[in-house]
Amino acid sequence: MKINNITIPRWLDKIIYDDFNAVYEPRPAEVVYNPDQSYDFVKLYLGTYFPRSYAEAYGITLQILSIKGFLEHFIKLEEINLLDFCCGTGGEIIGTIVALQSKLPNLKRVNVDAFDANVEAIRFLYHLMSLVNNASEMRVEIIINPQCIFIESEREIKDIVNLSNVPYHFIMSFKAINEFIQHKTFNMNAYELIASYLLPLLSQHGVFIMSDVATKLNDSTMFYPQIMNVGLNRFLKKTSLYKSIIPTACFNHEGICIGCYMQDTFYVTHRKKNRDISKVAYRVLCKSDFATELLDNIPTNSCRATNQLADKNSPYIY
Repeated sequence: MKINNITIPRWLDKIIYDDFNAVYEPRPAEVVYNPDQSYDFVKLYLGTYFPRSYAEAYGITLQILSIKGFLEHFIKLEEINLLDFCCGTGGEIIGTIVALQSKLPNLKRVNVDAFDANVEAIRFLYHLMSLVNNASEMRVEIIINPQCIFIESEREIKDIVNLSNVPYHFIMSFKAINEFIQHKTFNMNAYELIASYLLPLLSQHGVFIMSDVATKLNDSTMFYPQIMNVGLNRFLKKTSLYKSIIPTACFNHEGICIGCYMQDTFYVTHRKKNRDISKVAYRVLCKSDFATELLDNIPTNSCRATNQLADKNSPYIY
């Protein structure tokens, strides 16, 4: 099941636009770099970009849960651990949890470790989660541990790993790693580096979602999805421990792909905007044995790794 047209729940719409007086005002040039943004800008981010992240995470999580054989490993769980790297105001956290709640009847609690560089976003997230927990529509208790960490080097990523002492069912990073690429924070591919540190934190049947914008770098002819696929594929070639499950084409082609340009499109509706559009690229990885169990007999989809004329959306189509 793949859902790309999503409406924010009324109770969440109320929290965003009534309780927090969030503002809808797209400012794509100003969201390129977020660590030092002000309180007022974070309100704008909450009203404009939080719903998009919610929709992306909700759709991707339902897509994961619909993979044949996946749900049976989660259906009896009462507690789930989630880590969000560069969480912002937490749209992807809520989207993931609402999707999980809809499919896991025994789920009672989600433990969230959330890291971001912007102190105002972390403050928003803490209070937002309090209101979400009190919403009658949420039957799952969210225990959140939001922490402000400014990442200037590999050392801070190591700090996050050292602070994480549980195996995670879901690890995610949404539309954030492009900032490290743009500002040349690391002297290697940031997607590859971050995956190498976070993937070992997965539980046996956990998934790692890496999503980012589908735009072109300011100083290059390359698109972020190309750089993401180059980095992830290079890391996966170095180890036999992990494989991709989404896009399914990557499961078969990641060993030969040199980095193709992919994107998926989500539409989100809320009181301020009907069918707001968000274009992203994403990969979902898990441990190799689990990936093989899920996808070993699935038909191979077309993608630009093997056909340069393939539709850039086609790898996400089942």
